[in-house]
Parts: sequence; structure tokens; C-alpha cells
Amino acid sequence: MVRAAYLALDPITSYVIVPMSFASLLTGIVMSLFTHWGLFKHYWVVFKLLLTVFATIILLGFTQTLNKMISLAADPTTSILDLRTMGAGMNHAVGALLVLLIITILSVYKPRGTTRYGWRKEQEKRNLPKP
Repeated sequence: MVRAAYLALDPITSYVIVPMSFASLLTGIVMSLFTHWGLFKHYWVVFKLLLTVFATIILLGFTQTLNKMISLAADPTTSILDLRTMGAGMNHAVGALLVLLIITILSVYKPRGTTRYGWRKEQEKRNLPKP
């Protein structure tokens, strides 16, 4: 059962988790560019972008470790005890869940505060002559 769980991680990581990570990054950028929030107008949008980029980089790094763990699990000479002590990257999973929670809170709460760029754009918008 433990061996099967490790072997199932390979296609799940390759075909679901990594593509969804890139899709999250891409859709976040596209949506911020085409909404009034903007990509660099508010601190919370910039922070969400940085967290998503950071999480994607960590995920790509962890896939290297995960591939080694999967290859060990695929080896029939590896004992079940070795597989159980290897762990499945629980620290990474908890960290990823925490990052997703922070990103979700930022999306819902939308704390105040504009960047210098956002403040300047707002001032330009207010100072435009009315036709």
C-alpha cells in the first residue's frame, strides 16, 4: 500500500500538481492585468504573485526529491520499513497548504495599501480634466 502510494505520486505530480501550479500563476497574472486591481497597484496582489512564484519554484525543486523517492519505491528490494521512514514530504505539504491559505485570505480580505505605482496612477486618474 505504501509502495503504491509513492508510485501514484508520479503521474499525479507530473500531470496535475505541476500544471495546475503554472495555471495558477498564469491565470493570476492575466486576471490582475484585466481587472481594476492591476498587477502592481496593490501590495496584496504583488504579495500573492510573489507567493505563487515562490511556491512554484519550491514545487519544482521538490519534484526532484520526489522522483528519487518514487524510484526507491519502484525498486522491489526496498523494504516497507525504509519506505515508511522516508516520508512523503509532509513538511512540504504543510508548507504548501499554509501558502495556499495565505493566498486565499489575501484574495478574500484584500487589505488596503497601494504601491507607489498604484498611488501615482490613482493621482493621474483623479487629475484628468473632465470632458
